[in-house]
Amino acid sequence: MTAGGAVPVRHQEFRVEVPGGVLHAVRSGRGPDVVLLNAGATDARMWAAEAEALAGRHRVTRYDDRGTGPHSTAPTGPWTYTADLLAVLDALGIGRAVLIGASDGGRKALDAALAHPERVAGLVLVGAAMHLPDLTEAEQPLYEELIAALRPRAEAVERGDLEAAIAVDLDVWCPRATPVVRAALTELYRASPAFLLGLPHPPEEPAHTGIAHLDRIDAPALVLTGEHDTPFTHLCHRRLAAGLPRVRAEVVPGADHLVNLSRPAEFARRVTAFLGGLRGGALDGSVDGSVDGSGAGWGLHPWPVAGLSSPAAPGTGSAAGPGAR
Repeated sequence: MTAGGAVPVRHQEFRVEVPGGVLHAVRSGRGPDVVLLNAGATDARMWAAEAEALAGRHRVTRYDDRGTGPHSTAPTGPWTYTADLLAVLDALGIGRAVLIGASDGGRKALDAALAHPERVAGLVLVGAAMHLPDLTEAEQPLYEELIAALRPRAEAVERGDLEAAIAVDLDVWCPRATPVVRAALTELYRASPAFLLGLPHPPEEPAHTGIAHLDRIDAPALVLTGEHDTPFTHLCHRRLAAGLPRVRAEVVPGADHLVNLSRPAEFARRVTAFLGGLRGGALDGSVDGSVDGSGAGWGLHPWPVAGLSSPAAPGTGSAAGPGAR
């Protein structure tokens, strides 16, 4: 028991073998499965507070993508984000899960829902900015505006100034971050330099992307975009809201690109309400009881930047996914 009388959350760490690499995964809690998918420049630590809070009613899994964080390895051959996600699900015995993806994690979740709908019970897409293949003449300036804002980042990378590149990226995407959150994000960027510098083997693109086939994605979806996210992300938000058959799309006041970090209580309230609506329906193994939408327990102070899980009752394990070598 903790000082306040609550039962500490147990975090189990797993080594998931995938073709040409190893992924580091963390599982917490018991109940219906929720899988957290990271923003591109981060690792599973970005979800530390959310995993702790959700674990009271769900079995929560998060993992580091290839070449990110302190444990997952860089790829040595061809790979895809969807295949890696399936490897984690299979290795940890997860049949069906709600996928919660932030930024690029939203695109990963959407692609997985299109390719393997039987594995996806629901979607939460947070600041889901992604390549739009059919920009209209009126929409093109929004994309060009984003590219122009990020050009100093590319210039910093070219001259070898990683710290300046990180600063530019955070200025563009996370203008509402507190000093504590910005410092934590900076540490995550430093632990995943491949986001800015590139991987030896970039992920292969799927033949069919979720964003191009929204009408074929039947999973219930919640789309959250921060008020202060980029205009291009808001364009993606509108596309998702118009195209997904079963969608609730909301703009979160005061939030930026990473809604869970800039407005954690609002993020908690909206996500727990959405998950509560799935209980007894799309989620297998539902747990009785109402969902507390107060946002309590979702704060970022302190954020355990130094490790993936809280120090309470850690556990370890190992698992090999399909095709492991």
